[in-house]
Amino acid sequence: MEKPDITDLQIVPLFRGLSVEQYRVLADWLEVDEHERGRPLVRDHAHGYAFYILASGLAHAELDGKMLESLAPGDVFGEMAFFYPDSRRTATVVADSPVRVFVMFGTHFREMETSMPEV
Repeated sequence: MEKPDITDLQIVPLFRGLSVEQYRVLADWLEVDEHERGRPLVRDHAHGYAFYILASGLAHAELDGKMLESLAPGDVFGEMAFFYPDSRRTATVVADSPVRVFVMFGTHFREMETSMPEV
């Protein structure tokens, strides 16, 4: 299972200001995944078990066929499902080019909330 390098995580605005040790912990909690253009990365109303960081490529969030937001490297998505009682996705995210994403599952997301409140 491929893990991101610490330098990969430094492009993420959400993680700015963390220590090298915190970056190492995050890198250990993340997995690398790659997807082709046109592939939905998450689907609205599906249960959400992971948080995503767009590492390379372009994507967009949409709901009911309407574009909500463009996503570029360093942007995050999927976290909102952790804050809703039924853990459902609020939008579909589609790859606009081949993309590389870092994936963090819910258990590590909760650990991050607790151990790195500055994030």
